[in-house]
Order: sequence, then structure tokens, then C-alpha cells
Amino acid sequence: MEEKLPPVANRKGFGHIAFTVDDVPKIVQQILEHGGGLLGKITNNTVPGVGLLTFVYCHDPEGNIIEIQRWEK
Repeated sequence: MEEKLPPVANRKGFGHIAFTVDDVPKIVQQILEHGGGLLGKITNNTVPGVGLLTFVYCHDPEGNIIEIQRWEK
């Protein structure tokens, strides 16, 4: 079998799956407790005309990238 390339968020093809949640830090903690890991830090970004986006990229125990996000107006 060929080795899998390290997952990155900007590679062509399936890169990651995103979930909208009510509490980003709580979900991140659950991911960590179940063998996942962080690929960055929780970030807040204001998108003009849309609202505040809180997000973080994580990975599951198999290395698949997961984006956890919350939008606030």
C-alpha cells in the first residue's frame, strides 16, 4: 500500500468536513478526549456583512481534518 499524504486544508479533492456547533471549545475538548488533535488554535474572524466566525481545524484519530465553526451575527 502507498503511504497517505499528510492532510492539509487546501489540497485539491476532499480536504476536510466542517460542522457548525453551538460551543467550539466544548466540541474541541471532546475531539481531544477521543483521540483527535488540533491543527491550529481557535480563531475569531469578523466577516463584514455576515458576522463573527469562530473556528478551528482539528483532526480525528485517523488524521481526517475537521473544521469546527460557529457563526454569530
